Amino acid sequence: MIEEAFERLLAREAGPAAARAAEAGDPPSDLARALVQAGFLDLMVPAAAGGAGLAPPDLLPLALAAGRHLLPLPFAETVVARAWFPGALPAGQFAVLAAPSPLVPLARIARHAVVRQGDTLALVPIEAGGADPFRTRAATVLEPGAPLAKVHGPDLEAAAAALTAARIAGLIEGAFALAQAHVTARRQFGRLLAGFQAIQQHMARAAAEAVAARAAAALAFQGPDFTLGPAAVAKVRAGQAAAAAAAILHQVHGAIGMTDEYDLGLFTRRLQESRLAFGGEAVWARRLAERRLAFGGAGHAADFVRQLGEDAHGG
Repeated sequence: MIEEAFERLLAREAGPAAARAAEAGDPPSDLARALVQAGFLDLMVPAAAGGAGLAPPDLLPLALAAGRHLLPLPFAETVVARAWFPGALPAGQFAVLAAPSPLVPLARIARHAVVRQGDTLALVPIEAGGADPFRTRAATVLEPGAPLAKVHGPDLEAAAAALTAARIAGLIEGAFALAQAHVTARRQFGRLLAGFQAIQQHMARAAAEAVAARAAAALAFQGPDFTLGPAAVAKVRAGQAAAAAAAILHQVHGAIGMTDEYDLGLFTRRLQESRLAFGGEAVWARRLAERRLAFGGAGHAADFVRQLGEDAHGG
């Protein structure tokens, strides 16, 4: 029921037009207000603090939908920030998770961030600046203000990686839907593109990458908290899927997919940005390898994989 209501709201208020407006510097204030009024930002706030008290598995389908609909707001990040700091984030404000990163997506739209300060996490106001290499309202420099609240416990890096993996999976699904519409409507040599075997093979490969990205993201959302091992797996596999799917879907579209006027670039620019955010596949593969080594040489690979599954479920 929550997922369906969220999908309806995004279908009405988000999408390519809202993404383009945000890129042009027009804040998505009506969309933000709709999310606030519907109560979606408080889904993971504890029930005792007035929220719905939901867990990461409940957030996953909404995080995927945010990617599919090109939501130009850090929605999932704000949901998590409000859960970690109940009552501390000003009403109607959005926050990003500012784990160490070459760039932070949507930071120029947010007014607050969760940052690490020593052994605690702090919710701080921010001024975003630096470069925006993909023209998506990201930032490479964040100037933090005085902390509004601090908390011990949550894994900021794991949460940022998990939410980014979900964003990637949703973006791939959105780009794939666009490609499906293209190949079932456009004709070449008197035939629909979808009738050519080469196109069918490309679409099948893209569909496989979409499924893989969704499954990887789901692993990182299974437990009551975000943990490093499952988040690392999700970020690596989703990043690989982003690279493969973007290349395939641009090939399916041909030259039209490279134009600014066509919507495919809205998805693929965000896919490339999300691969880079919080570290690319090599960074997270290294962290996963370090965790494997720390697991102990006596343990078999199957034991390590089993432990990752237990971590994902909070075991």
